[in-house]
Amino acid sequence: MRSLIAAAVLLQVITSAYAENLTYDLKSGQTVSELMYIRLENCVAYGQYRTKVLKQPAHGKLVIRSETFVNMVPPCDGRKFVGTRLSYTAAKGFRGTDRLSVSLGYPIDSSGMQYSYTTYDVTLNVH
Repeated sequence: MRSLIAAAVLLQVITSAYAENLTYDLKSGQTVSELMYIRLENCVAYGQYRTKVLKQPAHGKLVIRSETFVNMVPPCDGRKFVGTRLSYTAAKGFRGTDRLSVSLGYPIDSSGMQYSYTTYDVTLNVH
C-alpha cells in the first residue's frame, strides 16, 4: 500500500481549486486514513483544513477529525502541526468498490479569511 500521508505545501504562488483522484485497496473491515496538513516554507502553519463532505461512502464509514502531530520531514522536523485526518472503514462483509468525495479548503493568508479548495474523489477497492 502506498504512503497515506499527503501535504499541501503553501509556496509563494497559490493555485486555484482543483480536483484530485485517490484510489486505495483494502480488506473488508479494514481502515485506511490520510493525514492532511498545511505548512509554509518557514515551518509556520496558518491553520487547518475546512472540510466539506460532498459524497458519503455507501459501504463504509468516513470519520474526519483534527489531529496534532510532530512533523518528521526536514526542514520542519520536530515541529508540531495541526492536521485533518480522514479515515474510512469498510463495512464488515462488504466486497466491491465504494466511493466518497470531500473538499478540503486551506487558508491562503494569515487572517484565515481566504481559502483555496481541493476536491478529493476517492475510490476504495474492498477485497
